[in-house]
Amino acid sequence: MTATQRRERTIMARPTKSSKPAECQACQGTDLVRRITTYPVHLAGELKGKQIHVGRVALYECQSCGHLMPTAAGQAKVDRNVNMGIRLFLGQLH
Repeated sequence: MTATQRRERTIMARPTKSSKPAECQACQGTDLVRRITTYPVHLAGELKGKQIHVGRVALYECQSCGHLMPTAAGQAKVDRNVNMGIRLFLGQLH
């Protein structure tokens, strides 16, 4: 095998799995645009009526209905911030 053949062999593109959802969860629309924006979370239970706005979340926005769907990393950030916000509302922060 020559050096050129080795280089071409390592450069070949590999198919990767896309993290982009195929369709909107609300309306099944397929026109999704990636955004970084504030994501509102409505709380339930004893904190019903309160909201936590998580800033700078990576998500996909449906162009048909406006539904917001966080990416995997965006959802992880939302989970972290909501857990901290709930602890703050309940006075459990030390």
